[in-house]
Amino acid sequence: MKKPYLIALILTLPFVSVFGQDETLYPWTDIQGRTLQASFISYDDVAQTVTIKWNGNIFPLPLNTLSVPSQQLAKQLGAPAPTPPPQPSSSPFDEVVAAMPTDALGPEALDIEHDWSSADGRPLAAKFISLVGDQLTIAMNGGEKEFTLPLSKFSDESQALAKVLQAVAKKFRPAPPKKSSVASAAQKPVKVVPPKVVEADLDKTHTWTSSEGNPVQASFLSADDTHLEVNLRGRPTKIPWSKLDAQSVALGKALQKLKKSLVPTIHGGTEKNLERYGSGKWKNYNTYIESVAFEAGILSNGTVMHIWLIKDGQRVQSRPFSASFEGTFKDERGVWGHRKVISLDSSPPASNDRRITTIKGKWNNEGTFEYSFEMSGSGLSFWGEAKEPKSTEHPSTLRVTFRSPSIVVDAKNATMEEIKKVSGDGALYVDPLQEKRIKFPFDEKWTDIKNKLAARSKDKVEYNPIKYAEFNGFPFGDHKIKIQPSSTRTASLVWYVRYGVIFPSQGSSLILRSTDGAQAMNDYKNAGDYKNRLKIKKSESLKVQVIRGS
Repeated sequence: MKKPYLIALILTLPFVSVFGQDETLYPWTDIQGRTLQASFISYDDVAQTVTIKWNGNIFPLPLNTLSVPSQQLAKQLGAPAPTPPPQPSSSPFDEVVAAMPTDALGPEALDIEHDWSSADGRPLAAKFISLVGDQLTIAMNGGEKEFTLPLSKFSDESQALAKVLQAVAKKFRPAPPKKSSVASAAQKPVKVVPPKVVEADLDKTHTWTSSEGNPVQASFLSADDTHLEVNLRGRPTKIPWSKLDAQSVALGKALQKLKKSLVPTIHGGTEKNLERYGSGKWKNYNTYIESVAFEAGILSNGTVMHIWLIKDGQRVQSRPFSASFEGTFKDERGVWGHRKVISLDSSPPASNDRRITTIKGKWNNEGTFEYSFEMSGSGLSFWGEAKEPKSTEHPSTLRVTFRSPSIVVDAKNATMEEIKKVSGDGALYVDPLQEKRIKFPFDEKWTDIKNKLAARSKDKVEYNPIKYAEFNGFPFGDHKIKIQPSSTRTASLVWYVRYGVIFPSQGSSLILRSTDGAQAMNDYKNAGDYKNRLKIKKSESLKVQVIRGS
């Protein structure tokens, strides 16, 4: 930012120093005969006004309002002082420089570019570096290039400006104390610990200190092998590393390393993996969404999504919820089996702004599938379909499984006090089709909860299927996460406890199938008779909604 006002300040100073310092009181009488005592400031022959200072205030008075003696006094005091003979050995601005108040300019005058001109009138913009003897050093192009030239190569105005800035530099850039050669030889280099920086630090204003000890406030923009670039008062400014102290160099390089790490690389898709981010927060994910209430990402295997609840920009839980597509079957003994994904047909580009992502591929029984994930700020949805050869020995069904994370590491060996500490008031709520809403507190055992429910009811409690399920309370913050099918008429949502689980806080699972798919699993020996067992329509999709807390 150029400051042409500096030259104007210099040019007006002779008048301030000559007239502004005269506090002599004179009698001023108007044409009505009234008189007051005031000091003279200036006289303007063109405007025919005289400016006086009375009781600390400045007043311009039209000359025709004053008496003839007061008019003559104004003209006499306003007459220019006799011009002294020229002094060729000094600059015509030396008196201006000598009259410059010490507090007229602050340290910011050393950090900005000024307008200079050569002795033959050529203009240039540059920052003042130093004036040693008659050698002036200035820097151009944001400090990239420095030049040292004789002062005589500059115009009189620029020579005066250089001397003024030299005085400012002496005040705000004190020379470091001299050290003895013995002390210098014994002194060990200061070890600089690289600062720990986070993403928010990229936008903050930092204090950068020059190698001479002068601080400046600026935010980080970028860096390379030779320079640091900062935003200094709204203007990009490059600073050579050699001009900064060791701590500022360490800060700049730490911020540059962080900035590079936040720009993710992308790996191409393969037969087994989708195109995916190769670095950064979403490494190994193909698609992700970030909202104020939650964030979610589709893993590169094409079948699983991870979901985190968000509060104040931070993930509430360390382990994510998950939703996955699965092809399942039962053999003639009723033992469960899962279809493995052996290949993916193609890959959508890695993205963070795609609403619907559809993945196609093949199972290990020659079956094919098409899974669809929908992500928006209002929630998540899952639907899909599969086809398999009619000759398949054990016909499959398609399901979407939603799993809650375990928040208890070792429930079997943990004390109840430890269980309650991590579980808090968290609970799973389910709303069965035929029963009232049921609560499963995280700090109670599954068996104890079921025994209580059985004792309260004369009839057997029917836990499944359900209309919806909901997780809320600690450790999920103030949020609620609700899981339900788009239709309970043509789709079936059930919940179950995984093998070996003692407490609900160890995690639970919810499964969505079409009604044909649910019946096929119950009648697994005749599963092939159920036409829509491999299809979950969009109108039957599993919906996940995050209700943001206060």
